[in-house]
Amino acid sequence: MAIMHPASILESAHVYSEVKFYKELKKQLSDKYHVFYSVRWYTLKDGVREDSECDFLIFNPDYGFLCIEVKGGNAISVEEGEWRLYDSTGGRFLDKSPYYQAEQSMRFFKKYFEEELEMQFAGVYGNAVAFPNYVIDSPLTMDSPLELTIDLNDMENLQKRIVEIFRYFRGHRKGTTAFLAPEMQKKFINLVNKRIALSISAGALIEDKNRELVEINNVQDTIIDLLSHYKRAFIVGGAGTGKTWIGIKKIQRCLQDGLKPLYVCYNKALADTIRKMFGGQVDCYNFDALMFNILKSKALDAPERNGSKEYSSLLEQANISQYDLVIVDEGQDFSEDWAYCVNLFAKEDGELYVLFDESQNIFQRDFADKFYIENPPFVLRYNIRNTANIYRYAKDKSCLGMDTLTNQIEGVDPEVRMFSRKAQLISYIDSIINKLVNKEGVLKSKIVVLSDRKKEKSVLKDVDFIGGCRIDDIYDDNKDTIKYRTIQSFKGLESDVIIFVNHTYKNEPLTDRKRAILYTALTRARFFLYCVDYEENVEIKID
Repeated sequence: MAIMHPASILESAHVYSEVKFYKELKKQLSDKYHVFYSVRWYTLKDGVREDSECDFLIFNPDYGFLCIEVKGGNAISVEEGEWRLYDSTGGRFLDKSPYYQAEQSMRFFKKYFEEELEMQFAGVYGNAVAFPNYVIDSPLTMDSPLELTIDLNDMENLQKRIVEIFRYFRGHRKGTTAFLAPEMQKKFINLVNKRIALSISAGALIEDKNRELVEINNVQDTIIDLLSHYKRAFIVGGAGTGKTWIGIKKIQRCLQDGLKPLYVCYNKALADTIRKMFGGQVDCYNFDALMFNILKSKALDAPERNGSKEYSSLLEQANISQYDLVIVDEGQDFSEDWAYCVNLFAKEDGELYVLFDESQNIFQRDFADKFYIENPPFVLRYNIRNTANIYRYAKDKSCLGMDTLTNQIEGVDPEVRMFSRKAQLISYIDSIINKLVNKEGVLKSKIVVLSDRKKEKSVLKDVDFIGGCRIDDIYDDNKDTIKYRTIQSFKGLESDVIIFVNHTYKNEPLTDRKRAILYTALTRARFFLYCVDYEENVEIKID
């Protein structure tokens, strides 16, 4: 069975002929093949970006790659140079020859490989057109030979036909190798996944990718249904397993029933994000803000030191049991006293759900049993946020999150660099952002520079512009800047592209807290992860 990218598709969301071809390729091709479906690419023509798409890119290490255009309907014709596709609605004219489309895709990916990696592609490269629903008896034009045509008669012998096309181009390409070296295989597959990820981050494939995640995410719906039988419960899972999503769905159902929910977490930015999601109609607070607002509303003086045990004694003086549902997100950040306080906000017959991940306990806190939940936790096993490549790296680097399974979405391997000179590091990040934004069209709002330090204490403290873009640590909705965030302030959040700037010291030990910080930081990235270590010339004394 072929290795498919994506691993599965929702039939209702795609053209029937492409779904049919996808299924047969998956079933008939051996696991030597990598098949990429619906890969977007673009060219610049007279300075104007023109988007296109490769229906199928098929990679075989014994040969190279083929770009295949698929045309459905029930017939096709060419009259006076115009291509017409016939279907149940009567038919439509095509903008260009499908053979020309496939050839364009082929030439793009060869050029893309050679420019990105600064090396020649040594394998076979070719193109073909597939008509899965009908037979093509003779060439449609002089430029559409039967050798490059797959029709209904070939659908039961696709592997044989694909090999024939590879061999056709091997005979027409001089200097191609008989077998691609493992390193080149890996580079090519990674490059195509990069192209897919770039398209998503640029906004071209967001809907398609979200459909994939919805399909993977079905288990969360089951959890929500099970929760209806429990008034109080823990929901435990590694980074990106959909804990916050479950909380959001519970809040939605609560509102539909005309009830009053409360969302509380440690991170102010996360609370603000959830509040905006509900249009300000739901009480969403980080813990300190919740305490401040409730004590103010009850005309009680807040203690001088946030999070002190004075909170609980003050709250016990007031009647605050006013919520039908309380969602505690990022529960591992809560102390015993915080947990006790949050309990007081739920009505006697209300619901309380605590979402947490012990691997992200960067503050080394322990709420013990102060949430008073006796039921065994619901455990989420599947990561649905990160590409498999990113999550595997996060686990290997931090040695945390081992119980969480990667999803089926393969992507780009994280890019890891280390610098000891500030100028070199800034130049590197500058080139990354410039390329992503100005060449690839990735939205600035999809890029976050994440760090273990506040900006004023980081290696980027004096940098206001990078990659031609403004970079700031201001918490606003300005989508025309690159955001700088600390790991602590970005907990529970995510971004398509994360550039992780990690300040390190010589011989610095990897403590439990450091592992938790690394795990949290690395798992914020959905599709792209750049790890940039800045080694400061200071040695840590180890007793």
